[in-house]
Amino acid sequence: MRVIDEERLNKVLKCIREHQESGKAPTYRQIQKECRIASLSTVSLYVNELKKRGRIETETQGGWKQIRTPSYFQPSESHITHLVGAVHCGPPTEAIENIEACVALPNEIFGDAEHVILHAEGPSMIKRGIFNGDLLVVRRTPYAEYGDTVIAMLEGGETTCKVYEKGKNGPYLRAANDEEVNGKRKYDVYPQGEWSIYGIVDYVIHAPVYDEL
Repeated sequence: MRVIDEERLNKVLKCIREHQESGKAPTYRQIQKECRIASLSTVSLYVNELKKRGRIETETQGGWKQIRTPSYFQPSESHITHLVGAVHCGPPTEAIENIEACVALPNEIFGDAEHVILHAEGPSMIKRGIFNGDLLVVRRTPYAEYGDTVIAMLEGGETTCKVYEKGKNGPYLRAANDEEVNGKRKYDVYPQGEWSIYGIVDYVIHAPVYDEL
């Protein structure tokens, strides 16, 4: 039984991946030449070993054996998203819209809708798992259902993150924090004048939470 050289095995895998990125599967002779392998039988040995380990797939098309990495090893499509500043999870504050960074979000996880990313500031959404310093992945849309976590744009350019809720006198913005002041909920917002929904919070990204000592 021939011993598999792991370094050579990785070179063969790298060769296959580089060809696949250009949209073409490599032939055995291309692998032989680029990896400096003495014979096609040795190429076949390493291709079969990669296939056995689940690192590649092969199929015969038109008399040629096609080699490719499985779909779950291939990079997924993504869309570019801007990290655009902060939104207050508490009393409304002025919006911050400076672009801080560009981030690629994989479509398989986040979908292909238009998103922006905002820093969360304040304590008013802790019951929805949103804490100070978290990153909010916000889907840009002016529409929401009652119960959605939204970013709202208030009159005067202020923004806030709250739950879009139905009240007795129309929609309002409910905090996910029951803290009260003088018998009234501290962080709820009842918008005055014109206001709109900037987007819906689809995902929250935060560091692991540790138990208090």
